Amino acid sequence: MTGLSKLQFHCTVLALTNIRIIEFSDFRAKINRVLFLIVCSIAEIICHSSLSVLRNAQIAAPYFKMLEYMWNFLKRHKRKFFIAGAVSGGAYLLWKYAGWKLAEWREIEAAECLANAKRQHHFDCNQRTCNTTVLSMLPKLRVTLKERIDTEKIISELKTRPENKVDLWSELKILSFTRTIVTVYSTTMLAAFLRVQLNILGGYMYIDSCLEDSQQAPRTMQASPDVQQEYLAKVQYLLTDGKWKICTICNPFLLLFILRVSLQDTLTLKDMEECMNKLRGQIEVLSTDNDVLPSGDMIHPLGRYMIAPEGINGGQSACKMAGSHQVIQQIMQETRDVIESKDFCYILNNCLDIAFSRLLDNLAQFFRPSEQTEGNYSSFNPYKTKLPLAKVIPMMNGQMFILCGDAPNQFVQELLLISCMKDFAANVYEAFSQVKTSDSDP
Repeated sequence: MTGLSKLQFHCTVLALTNIRIIEFSDFRAKINRVLFLIVCSIAEIICHSSLSVLRNAQIAAPYFKMLEYMWNFLKRHKRKFFIAGAVSGGAYLLWKYAGWKLAEWREIEAAECLANAKRQHHFDCNQRTCNTTVLSMLPKLRVTLKERIDTEKIISELKTRPENKVDLWSELKILSFTRTIVTVYSTTMLAAFLRVQLNILGGYMYIDSCLEDSQQAPRTMQASPDVQQEYLAKVQYLLTDGKWKICTICNPFLLLFILRVSLQDTLTLKDMEECMNKLRGQIEVLSTDNDVLPSGDMIHPLGRYMIAPEGINGGQSACKMAGSHQVIQQIMQETRDVIESKDFCYILNNCLDIAFSRLLDNLAQFFRPSEQTEGNYSSFNPYKTKLPLAKVIPMMNGQMFILCGDAPNQFVQELLLISCMKDFAANVYEAFSQVKTSDSDP
């Protein structure tokens, strides 16, 4: 490159450099100008804001004073406000707790109402079962009495006009009275004993049903089918040994009264009543050894004929499991306690009073004359009518078929519906149907 060319090149570069410097200076000026405008705008905004705040502060001054007054008031009475808050909070918590307890109480009441309704339904069903059971056992009782005290055989022999007719009539009058008296005692004791037995068993069955429906831990059933079957079979002692022991006791006292009366002697209904009262007085005060029981003893003498004495057949049990055998022993001991109680003695005496009263009512119909005019019918008094013993014997002999007749049996139904008997059954069921909340309960 020549010297001229170099000079031109340097001049050109210098010119371009100057142009760039000039352009850069103009850009900085513009930037400064924009920054200045921004600062001015900010200053203007701050001034306007300050003026607005001052104007608002003047307007809000009374409100600030009111807030300051309220704050000072709270500071002066802060203890009172704390106490009032605590009381209000406590009242609110107490109200919530009372509402929770009320809801819990309502749930408990509803559960108790349902439980009582269930227990009442179960009790009513149990009483109907008891009535049905008593009526269903009457035919068996009637058959055994007829077979053991067979007066029909003697009557058949008398129809043949035998030579020993007098002896047969003497035997017939003793057996007729004996069979009727034993029928009254057996039927009454059967109704009372089955009331006790089925209500105790019903209480155990109710407890088993409640434990089965609840969410408690599984427990062994107390009244299992084997236990029920064996326990209900205990009534056979009354229908066999107990009944014949009563028959054995009746014979000596009937002999004292009947043998003194010939077939031609007349008897009134009053004489029949006195005979039965004396007989009851002898039978119902004797102990096992034929000794008179003390008057203050609350154990009814007839209780020994309902349930076998302790130790008899105690080792024999139809239950194969040891636990079931223990349950049977426990239930039998509880049954014995109920039968030996004062309440059962009172119930049985009332039932016997009604039973013998109904027997006399049945006999009174035969003391009524067959033909009477309507005018003197109202003045009829069965206690003054006399009948020979020969006519009284057939009346007594046929009473077994009335007292132990098939359903409907008014005699047995009246015994089952006696108010004191129903109350006693309810008490027994209530005592044995209490559900234990835990195993530690007595």
